[in-house]
Amino acid sequence: MKLPICVIDAQTGTLCKKCKSLYREGKINDLDIELSKLLVQLAKGNKNLKKVELYSVIELKDIVLLVTRKKDIDVLKSPEVMDGIRSIVNKEIRFLERTNDPKRLVESLIAPIPVQNVTTVFIPPFSDKEYKIEIERKYKDELPIPESVLIQTVSTVLNTEAYIEYV
Repeated sequence: MKLPICVIDAQTGTLCKKCKSLYREGKINDLDIELSKLLVQLAKGNKNLKKVELYSVIELKDIVLLVTRKKDIDVLKSPEVMDGIRSIVNKEIRFLERTNDPKRLVESLIAPIPVQNVTTVFIPPFSDKEYKIEIERKYKDELPIPESVLIQTVSTVLNTEAYIEYV
């Protein structure tokens, strides 16, 4: 099992020196810790959970995103696990496949809406970059999540700015 915090920390409820440092730096948050504890508890009765890798938890305004491997999504979507997660977050829960590929990230967020393209735009003078997400205009009102949430998620996961252009 791989979690945002050490498995031992999740079992004991006390953060080690490394995890405390990650917490202070903002690389993990309270929700990462709470969900890690929950998954360790649930894994005692569910051997499939012992193989799960949860990389991070991103809390947005109305949605909580769980960043994991694609093959772990079905295990985490089991009713027992979802009930436990819902009792902690009280928000809509979405799963996100861990990737550094911006197009795959956007596709997983807005499926089944097709993504035309995701382009890296370099901004002078220091070659900062941002992602331009191109979606067909006819899908503008059909996005499964609000534009602001899509942009915020892409920006958070990929650590760079993003914007949407309807083509």
